[in-house]
This record gives sequence, C-alpha cells and structure tokens, in this order.
Amino acid sequence: MIRYLRDMQDAMRYALQVAYRDAIDDEKHKIPSPIQLRREVREWFYSRYDYARHHVNPVCRTAVALLRSYRRNHNGELRIPEVRRLAMRIDGELFRVVGDKVRITLQPDHYTWLHINTSNKHYQEYSNGRPSELLVTDMKVCLTFVVGDGKKPLGSRLMAQDLNFRSIDSTGAVLSSKPSLTGVERQPLREIVRVQNDYSRRRRALQKHVKDPQKRARKLKETRGRQRNRVRDALHKLSTKTVRENPDATFVFEDLKGIRKGGEKKGRRLRTCLNRRPYRMYQSMAEYKSPNGTLYVNPRGISSECPVCGGKLEHPAWATSRCGTCGADYDRDRLASLAILLRGLRLCGPTPFAASADASWRQMREEYLYPHGMPEAMGAGGTDAAGAPNGDVYECTRS
Repeated sequence: MIRYLRDMQDAMRYALQVAYRDAIDDEKHKIPSPIQLRREVREWFYSRYDYARHHVNPVCRTAVALLRSYRRNHNGELRIPEVRRLAMRIDGELFRVVGDKVRITLQPDHYTWLHINTSNKHYQEYSNGRPSELLVTDMKVCLTFVVGDGKKPLGSRLMAQDLNFRSIDSTGAVLSSKPSLTGVERQPLREIVRVQNDYSRRRRALQKHVKDPQKRARKLKETRGRQRNRVRDALHKLSTKTVRENPDATFVFEDLKGIRKGGEKKGRRLRTCLNRRPYRMYQSMAEYKSPNGTLYVNPRGISSECPVCGGKLEHPAWATSRCGTCGADYDRDRLASLAILLRGLRLCGPTPFAASADASWRQMREEYLYPHGMPEAMGAGGTDAAGAPNGDVYECTRS
C-alpha cells in the first residue's frame, strides 16, 4: 500500500502539471475538468503503472480539486501546489467490504486485504449502508458509508414559500384527499437586506478611496467574507425557526436553477438583485433540517398565470398582480406562494385543487389582496392599487 500511495503521489504531480499547462494555455485560464484531464493523462498512466485502469479517475479528480483550492485561497493566483501527503481516495468500484475486512483491487485479479476496526460504536449501524469511498493514507484508512436511501417521507401538510429579496411569503395547506388552505404569512428579511446594503456601500468606498491594489483586494475579500458569514448566520436562524414551527410540513420551493443565466441582457439593478438573493442557501438549509421531504416545482408562469381562475396576470406596479377575470388586485408575492402551493399539490396527487371553489380560499381571500386595508382599491379596474406607495417595492422583475 505504501508503494501504491507513492506511485499515486507521483501520478498526481504529473496530473497537476498537465492541468496547470492547460489552464495557462486557455484564454480565460480555466482549469480543466477531471474528465478533460483524464483524457490527457490516461495513456501516460496506463503505460507507466500496472494498476487497475480505474485508479486514474481519483488521481485526476484530486489534482483538479487541489488546483482549484489553491487558486481560491490565493486571490486567483495560479501555481502548482505541492503534494506532500501520502493519501488517496479510492472509489467504490475498486474496493469491497467482506466481513471485517476490506478488499482493495490494486491490479486486475490482484487484491490487498485490510482489517476493519469494528469496535467503533457506530460501525454496526453504518455497516448496513452502502460503502461509498475509501481514504487511504500512510497512517490510517477511513471507510465511508451511505446510510439510508436519502429519501424523506412527505409531511401531513404542505408549506409553499416564495423567496424574494425583502421577504419570504408562505401559504400552507393540509395534504389530504380534499386539501384546504391553512394560512398565509410573510417573513421580512430586513436584517439580510441591511447587511447586504451596508457591505455594498463599504466596498464602493474601498474601491474609491484605497489606492494600493493589494490592500484594496485584501480589504474587499475581508468584507465579502464578513457579509457572507452574517447572511449565512441570519439564514440559519430563520430556517431553524421555520422548520421548528412546522415539523409536520413538506416545504415547496421554486426550482430556480439557472436564474442568473442571461443576466447580462438585463439591467444593472436586476443583475445586482439576482446576485444578492441568497435563495438557494435558504432552500438547502430548510431541506436538510426538515424531517420531511422537499418538493421543487417549475417556476415558469408563476407570476403570469392566476392560480385562482387561470386568467392572465398584469403588473401595473411591482408589488401588484392584477387579474381581469377575478376582478381583484392581489399582493404579488403572496399570490405567487399560492401558485407554488397548487403546483406542489399536483405533484402529490392526481386530484386538482381549485382555489376559487374552496371554502378555505374564501376565508383567506382578503390576505392575498393588495393593498391591505383599502377596500376602494380592491377592484381590478381601480388605479389606486397600481399607484399606491409601497416601501417594499424595489426595481427588480420576476423572471
């Protein structure tokens, strides 16, 4: 095993040189992916070593990870990091757990056997899972298991959340053969907005007043790290509070992958808004903290189709959704949470849920109207709702 680790160390050094050369030759200094690197390294690896061919995969993957980590930790500087440790991660295809031993395939039809320390208090529990990876060093061997199938059951009710820059709007429903709405609420994100605005002003001041490039880069990196930590801390507290208050709920979110793509065609304010929104971080926190499964729905048409009657929505103001068929002006974000909820209900069962025909919708209808407390502006034909001042209106458009 020591000879194997030393050979893999030499192979990793060669792979780092190849990856570094490709990154330097690239116009944007892009580090190649492990698959691209493997195409260039595998013939050299096969001709030099007699190990199983699959061992080239963890070599290339580790080399790319080391190069990316070095550049990330050195302000974008690209150099070949030193490989000092004797360590290698072996994929699950190259080892097998047999009783209290691990069989490692170093060469075709040639195995190395290692004993497992089964005295670990969690071993009996973990050993029921699927072995995923083996970390081998010159001092120890770490065996990793995947416990469970990773699937969580659905809760007894749904909680749909529309994530916005200034608030999180939620609509709940009981998950049964005849669903019914249970409540609508708004959670403001004032602390996160304040932190992002404060650090944005600090960075502009640093870029304007600090003339030394190295000092300016160091200060900007510090402010970005502090902002990231404070936003992450606020989201952790918010997601923990939400999950604890809804232990029986399955959360429903929009699948917003790729929302930032095409931002160069948008305005500067919209690009700034999209880059600041920590929507995915909150979704991942709520997903792994919740004991129930999480649903993701297609966001297309959320703000253009009325979830109550199916009519077309117009937006005379950012915070308003106007439906001519319903004859009402809705709060845009709250109505979007209702649309997300209905799409989540369709994923859970074949029975469609018509909000306009349900008694729970008639009881909660006032909560979705905009603006609150102004009955004269509730009609779709009124202009007061469209022009009403709103402190939460910001220059951004829903994609």
